[in-house]
Formats: sequence, structure tokens, C-alpha cells
Amino acid sequence: MKVGIIGGGYSGLGAAYYLNKEGVNDITILEYEDHLGGLASGFKRKDWKWPIEKLIHHWFTTDSYALGIAREIGLGNKLIIKDTKSSCFYNGRIAELDSATSLLRFPFLSFLNRIRLGMAMAYLRFDGNYLKYEKETSYSFIKRSMGKEVFKVLWEPLFQGKFGKYAEQVNAAWFWARIHPRTKSLAYIEEGFDKFTEAMAESIKDNGGKIILNSRISKITKEKDKFAVYRGRKKFIFDYLILAVPLQIALKMYNFPEDYKNKFSPLNSIGAQYFVLELKNKFLEDGTYWLNINDKNFPFMMVAEHTNFVDKKNYGESHIIWVGKYLDYESPLWKLGEKELLDNIIPFLQKINPKFEKSWIKSQFFSRFKNAQPILPLNYSKKIPEIETPIKNLLMLNMNQVYPWDRGTNNALGLGYKAAKIIKKNSQKK
Repeated sequence: MKVGIIGGGYSGLGAAYYLNKEGVNDITILEYEDHLGGLASGFKRKDWKWPIEKLIHHWFTTDSYALGIAREIGLGNKLIIKDTKSSCFYNGRIAELDSATSLLRFPFLSFLNRIRLGMAMAYLRFDGNYLKYEKETSYSFIKRSMGKEVFKVLWEPLFQGKFGKYAEQVNAAWFWARIHPRTKSLAYIEEGFDKFTEAMAESIKDNGGKIILNSRISKITKEKDKFAVYRGRKKFIFDYLILAVPLQIALKMYNFPEDYKNKFSPLNSIGAQYFVLELKNKFLEDGTYWLNINDKNFPFMMVAEHTNFVDKKNYGESHIIWVGKYLDYESPLWKLGEKELLDNIIPFLQKINPKFEKSWIKSQFFSRFKNAQPILPLNYSKKIPEIETPIKNLLMLNMNQVYPWDRGTNNALGLGYKAAKIIKKNSQKK
């Protein structure tokens, strides 16, 4: 049985890895870029020991697929797991908000609203039925359960920073999933996610798989019961084919029935843009790792100081921050060039830390990714694209399918696991 996988992000890698565990070894991954890892790929400066991801990445201690694979491929001793500090920036001040104790001290809400927020969050942590939440929007649910003050101070600016013009459409099941599995302890891996990606790739190749980078796919056809995939003049033949690419790209890669394409074409996604700034000095001096920006006027929604989690010695003693935001493609910020955008955000970084100066920046890395965040409207469980398409033995894996969970490497690996199980089960029917 020959399996082809188009896309070397974590869903594609996960499918190959789990297919290996099912005894399927004739696998070929065709990746468009010159590297694997998708949104989790990284870069490295010459004086750094470790690379860093272009977009912020870490795992929660509940991320069983990722942590399980890390241990299986011999990286268990490379995991860095420890408590981190998360805070909010509001009204010109930073305040920690990541535990019951910090909630009681949180200065931006009245005491009664702090209690109300804590009770609602505790309920979401223990309630396992997400489907009941998808019948109303997050906006409606938060206002009803936590109150208008909590909504205005905490959640409205974050939803607008995350979803932009789509913020009011997002259902409350997505919000439930952001709270339910969350842990104060986070996990990272020595030498970054690139190390994890490389180890997965080596495991796949050691089990007989092939990985071909710089693969621009020109055509996919079905010939009898097999798929023909064309990479320039090169033709690959597969019994099963997995399109591990964003939904809107997958719908264009194969000649699906029009009614199938029309069913899923309305599903929207937005992009993400991030700066990685290498600094001479510590930016979040109170030790905060993740800082939510609870101010709708900021041109970014979060700052995370990676070196408040991982030792700066791995980055030439520099301090590393991510500065990021999700944007629809019509946003003026999406259209700005790198220099213009950096000049735009510097005054806002100075509002967070008045000591900060542009001269602190030793280097910068900017990236934009389309299709980084799906929009999840009401009753989305009825709109999810199935992994199995109407075309026999043609599967799709994309972030629109991890619902109610949010985008992330662990959930992408989980999709790969499901795809492997489907292929194994279907192959046994023959």
C-alpha cells in the first residue's frame, strides 16, 4: 500500500508517523517549502545555539499527542516543563492573571466580578460538554456568564485582536476549548520545535518513508483506483492520498464535485503576522512569559518573552520576544511593509516598558502566514469538513477539523493519528 501526503506540517508528519506505527511504511511526503514543520518552523542566528519558531509555540502538559511522540522518539529527556507567568496589559499597567490567587489580586475588576469570573472559569474547566456552547456566540456567553465589565476589560479586546471583523461570529465552544484544557505549566523542547520536527522526519525515513521538499504539485488525477500526483515531470502513484494543507488550498488541488466545494468554500480563515525581536535587555521585567494586550488600539495582541521561559544562554545571551497579531487580509496592518510595521509597533512597546528603545533591537525576523486561524461560527460541529472526502481514499487534514480545539501542533498531530486509523481500517476491508 502506497500513501502520499501533500504537506509537511504537523498533520502530515503526524499521519506518516502514526501510519508507521500501524505497519504502513511506503509513504511519501511532498512538501512545497524547502523545510518541514509548517507554522511551527523556525530560524536560527549564527551566534545562537538553538533556533526559534517564527510564530510562538509551546505545549500544554495536557498535549498528549505531542508529548507522547516526543518520548517515543527519544526526546523525553529534552522536554522543558515548568510553570510560567501570564499577565494582562490594561490601562497602562501589567497585572498577572493565571491562577486563583492572582485573580483575587487582579486590579482591573471589582471584587464581585473577580468572583464571578473565577466561578465561570472553574465551571468551564470541569464541564466536558462543549457542544452546548456552540449554539451561542462567545460574546453572548461571556456577557451572560461573566458580566459586561469582565467582557469589556478582559475578553472583548482579545477577541478583536484574535479575530478582527469576525470576532462577534465566533461560537462559545471555541472559548470553552481555550479554557478547559489550559495548564499553568507549559512544555518546550531543547533546540526548539525544529529539533522535534527533524526527529519525527528521521523516524519516518528510518521506517522506509520518503520526504521530498520543494515540491510544487502541478496536477492530481485519479487513474482507476489510484492517484497520480504530478511534481513537474515527475509522476507519483499512490493508493491513498492525504491533502495535509489548508482547506481552501485543498479544495483547489483536486477536481472535487462542485456541491462539495460550495459546501466548504464559505468557511473563512485569517492570517497571522509576527515579529521575533532579539533584544539587548529584558523586556517584561516582572518575569511574565505571556502578556495579553487588553487594549484595542494596539497594533498587536500579545507579547511573549521566550527567554522568561527558556534560558537566554541558548540565544547568545540575548532576550527574545514574539510580538504578534491575527489579521484578516483587508486590514491596513496586513498591507504594511516590515519596516513600516516595526516603526508602528515600537511606540506601543514603549507603553508597556517605558525604558524600551529601538536601539535595544539587535535583530528582527518578520513573518506572515495566511490561513493561520479558522473562523468558527455557530453550530460549527455541523459544518466541519470530514477527514474522508467524497473521493474514495482521498483524505484532507486541516485546522478547520480540530474543532472545538484551537490551532496548534498537538491538535495537528491528533488529526494525523485519526487519518492513520482511517487508512488502516479501510485497507483491511479490501
